[in-house]
Amino acid sequence: MTTVQNKFNGGILKMKNYKFWFCTGSQDLYGEKCLSVVAEQSAKIVAGLNAGGKLPYEVILKPTLISQASIRKTLNEANSDPDCAGVITWMHTFSPAKMWIIGLQEYRKPLCHLLTQFNEEIPYGTIDMDFMNEN
Repeated sequence: MTTVQNKFNGGILKMKNYKFWFCTGSQDLYGEKCLSVVAEQSAKIVAGLNAGGKLPYEVILKPTLISQASIRKTLNEANSDPDCAGVITWMHTFSPAKMWIIGLQEYRKPLCHLLTQFNEEIPYGTIDMDFMNEN
């Protein structure tokens, strides 16, 4: 339990130490090298979210989800975990929506989807397929 000062009446609130799960979606067709870059980028996003001090709970990085089965399993584990307050998803490059349908139909907690790319800027002058696959 965490105790915090109530801004409204000055009292003390006791809050459970929940966690947010960070789940990155991708595909195995990109290969291990690309998926390791995706995992590194995901870890940096999670570190940034935790360092920002704006979220009420810690964000926990989960393994990159690359199949319908892994998505469904992870979201059902989130449903069952009493310490999981919700899931934050981030889709790397192209994670087909159809892979997520069954898992999301069964999921019952809050969901926040980050709709962004990892890099702040796109290197138009040097962009190549490796960059496209990794971002």
